[in-house]
Amino acid sequence: MRKNIFWLMGILLWILLAIPSLYSISTGAIPFWYDPARDMLSAWGNLTKLTLIGPTSGIPGFFYGPYWIWLLSFSLLISKDPRFTSFVAAFVPYMILFPIVLYQFRRYFPKDILLILWALFILGFKFYSIFIWNPYISLLLFLLSIYLVLSWISQVETSKSLKRIFLAGIIAGLALNVNMSFGSVFILSLIIFFVLSSIFLINASFRTKLKAFLLRFASFLAGTILTFLPFLIFELRHGFVQTKIALKALVSGGGIIGISGMSKAEIVKSFFTRWAQLLQLPFNLSLIILAILVVLLVLLLLKKKISFSLFHKSLILLIISIAISCFALYLSVKNPIWDYHFIGVEVIWILLLGIFLTKIPFAKFFAYCWIAILIAISIIVFLKNIDTPNPTANSLAAKEKIAKIIINDAGDKNYSVYAYNPSIYSYDYFYLSKWLAKKDVSYDPGLTKREGYVYLILPAEKKALIEDFINYRTPSKLYRTIRSWNMPDKTLVLKRIVTLSEN
Repeated sequence: MRKNIFWLMGILLWILLAIPSLYSISTGAIPFWYDPARDMLSAWGNLTKLTLIGPTSGIPGFFYGPYWIWLLSFSLLISKDPRFTSFVAAFVPYMILFPIVLYQFRRYFPKDILLILWALFILGFKFYSIFIWNPYISLLLFLLSIYLVLSWISQVETSKSLKRIFLAGIIAGLALNVNMSFGSVFILSLIIFFVLSSIFLINASFRTKLKAFLLRFASFLAGTILTFLPFLIFELRHGFVQTKIALKALVSGGGIIGISGMSKAEIVKSFFTRWAQLLQLPFNLSLIILAILVVLLVLLLLKKKISFSLFHKSLILLIISIAISCFALYLSVKNPIWDYHFIGVEVIWILLLGIFLTKIPFAKFFAYCWIAILIAISIIVFLKNIDTPNPTANSLAAKEKIAKIIINDAGDKNYSVYAYNPSIYSYDYFYLSKWLAKKDVSYDPGLTKREGYVYLILPAEKKALIEDFINYRTPSKLYRTIRSWNMPDKTLVLKRIVTLSEN
């Protein structure tokens, strides 16, 4: 009976949380800008010529692995619509695969607590389930790698346990290929964890401890290296260019990007901000709650009212290892650290909260109440947004509408497009034109040929900046506006034609 109730509650909760994400995807209320459009174009090209590299990383000349592009290519085989790609690359990983992986922890956490953890994650990080962006999928991979390591870390080094760790290395390597920043933190933290767990969790001689560490480390490293096979093939073909860039970055301590990022205080704050986002509480209040939970946990341990299994001890040790690695790397590197570098740290807050809810009796009751409140708020916000839809300027729906206006207005005439945006390159409108009209509209304004109609896409920016952009791309002495469209998000589209020869 209790099992049936759990599954009934789980299905009901899944429906309540899945509907807003599916609605956002189906209506095109998903972000579609530089990164997702660029990656989808690469994935489209990958259908005809296999790529061995992925998107550009934050280090100039160094690229992510190709796995993200391969995943997008799989979705494009079925449909070129970014909505379907969002479903395959975001919704399926976090609304289907993530709860399945989290459910594997049921030997260590009560099933209702796992349901709470997944619900809190989706409520606090809904954008993971709709946003087409390579770092986001890494969180699922981190969780799976942690499960594989911890599910057999307490076992004697048998071939089966080492196979699990080898597989964990493959999963962690895939995560590193799509999220280099926190992926590096994660790899380092697991190496530290193998050292600490061999020292503190294995009751044996030094020789046995050393053997355990070496076997685990070798198995994990072998799996990780295997995922870099495409990278190695690419490097062999191109004279190890990326390898040289990576070595230069290591020698210089990462000091190859000459801009400033977050301060050390901001880095520390960003680490704990993910905890606040998980709880959906103000930052200071979330820290107070964290401190209270830690103190209660310590007191219960000291009074021997609770105890930790070997799994929970291993998990706490791994969480500590990840925190140490994160601060050690992010506070020491010379390259700038940004908030998105913390994508993936949510996994330790999810699992730490699982420990709190499992070991502190009354904590689960408050979690139930808070989940009910958050779901009620989510339903109200969702219903309100349905009644008053307001797609943002960076959404797929808004840009698709503009692209269709231009395509239908131009008909069979030649035209060119200039879109005002900070990134300069207009991958988004290039992709939309390629998909909707099967026409190549250059994403590089420097290579765009002004021919036939010239369409200018202008966001709601300062008037002086917009006027400068208009005059730069279509000088007023040579061009005139013959039509304009004002979009609901305040984007302005101008149709300009040449009145005088540019020669």
